[in-house]
Amino acid sequence: MLRDHRAGFDVGGKMLVRQFKFKRNNDKGSFQWTAESEIERPGFYRGFTAVGKTLADVKEFAALVRLCERTGSLERLSEMHPPGFENRMQTTWGGDWYPQKRKQRPIGRLDDS
Repeated sequence: MLRDHRAGFDVGGKMLVRQFKFKRNNDKGSFQWTAESEIERPGFYRGFTAVGKTLADVKEFAALVRLCERTGSLERLSEMHPPGFENRMQTTWGGDWYPQKRKQRPIGRLDDS
């Protein structure tokens, strides 16, 4: 399947996250690594962030996000975290999960009178 890696979606119209960016935090806190991915275009936004103790921890979150997107189960992302993840990482995400299900707002109403 063709993918447009710049826009973060495949040609079939299904929105997928861009590649995650992993970076080491320079602070002295317990969470040394950050993983981030965002997609933004007019009328659409989706973002994921995780901070973790190790690079493996945040890569695990990135893999989980990709799995949820491929299987169409993003709404279950919070249920699919591995046991004990709260001690290893903190995660956050937000955005439009079902852009294709948006309802069109009516422009005006015609009266029959």
